[in-house]
Amino acid sequence: MTKKQSPIPSIIGCLIIQLCVGILYIWSVLRREFAASYHLADGSTLPAMVASYNLFAFVVGNFVGGIINDKKGAKFTALIGVVAFALGVGLTGLLTDGTVNLIILTYCVIGGLGSGIAYGACISCVQKWLPHRRGFASGLAVSAFGLSTVVFAPVSRWLMDTYRIHVVIDAVGNGGTTQELVDYRTVFLFLGIVFLLLGVLAWSLVKTPTQEYLDGLPKSAANAKVVSTTRNFTFAEAAKTVPFWCIFLYIFFINGTWNLTSPLIATLGETARGLTPAQAVFAVSFAAIPNCAGRLIMATVSDRIGRIPASIILCVLTLVGAVFMTFIAGVPYIITVAAIAFGYGGPSAINAAITTDFFGPKYSGTNYGVVMMGLGVSSIFFNFISNTLLHKDPIPTFIMGAATAVLAAVCMLVINRYLTKMKKEIA
Repeated sequence: MTKKQSPIPSIIGCLIIQLCVGILYIWSVLRREFAASYHLADGSTLPAMVASYNLFAFVVGNFVGGIINDKKGAKFTALIGVVAFALGVGLTGLLTDGTVNLIILTYCVIGGLGSGIAYGACISCVQKWLPHRRGFASGLAVSAFGLSTVVFAPVSRWLMDTYRIHVVIDAVGNGGTTQELVDYRTVFLFLGIVFLLLGVLAWSLVKTPTQEYLDGLPKSAANAKVVSTTRNFTFAEAAKTVPFWCIFLYIFFINGTWNLTSPLIATLGETARGLTPAQAVFAVSFAAIPNCAGRLIMATVSDRIGRIPASIILCVLTLVGAVFMTFIAGVPYIITVAAIAFGYGGPSAINAAITTDFFGPKYSGTNYGVVMMGLGVSSIFFNFISNTLLHKDPIPTFIMGAATAVLAAVCMLVINRYLTKMKKEIA
């Protein structure tokens, strides 16, 4: 008698991996004393560049990992991602004042690629175990990734407070004045080793389901409002369709509002919206919670009401939030930031699910990896617009943020026309 497969160990393994590789995006915490500890010159742009290079490498990692995943499977791909991620973080611990610029190679490129490769593989794996609840599966995977910020931000702060060194800065003139700096080498080495061990342990749990398991899934769990294609599109085939590029543009536009909003949250709140410095910092940190909640809640909702309605709800929420941000102040300002963060997190899971719905699971790694490039392009484009053309002026910035939400909704309405056609073909 064949032993019945359980999805639980593999899903747990994927979630732990997501929790680990998501730490790459807590740079805002790690960079707090980075410039001083590595004796960077005043005005150095290196700390600010790290986050942008991270995101770009992460998106490329999704694409590369998708190709590997479609050829070799999720387990092999996840291992490459885990090792590359841990290696990138650990190698950062070997940098010195003279080689600190190599953080772009270690933490950003190697670590970012590894994070993106593992991210896509884990989403694909969880989706394969729960094809009858694809939205929930995607939401579960991306929520764990987003939750990393909530879990590991205090851990990182503790490490930075624990591992400190005293450096003599003026031994002659002031009788040995010292400065306390973070020992980032120990911090990064510690994190790299921990994530290698934890990631490999979690990876050992990861497997893909057998056809026997899939055949035994309850047919009644399917929802008529979530329509899936009856064929698997290669990337070359998917790229010839309108829905494929509409999904790409939806990701580009819906992420634009958050990319425009995020750099202004603390400074705008403190200087013009009546927040204290502590409240302004809280607004930034608190946004991580609705961001994570949006990933799981809206993905689950999309299983019930359909991907298109769920996506349009997020567009409307983001639009209203962007409009309110042009004038709102005080505690309502923090609530509005949280609403936009929810609207930013929600699409993360729906995007993966709707891509698989339209183009099938077989080549979902590659197809999702390509549409995810919209996220990287969005970050670069809208940050450039905000800094260069709008000069972070809040009114035009949030008006543009509202416009991007409207354009994202238009993309979904176009996709809906093709979804209606797909329903007729399947029927």
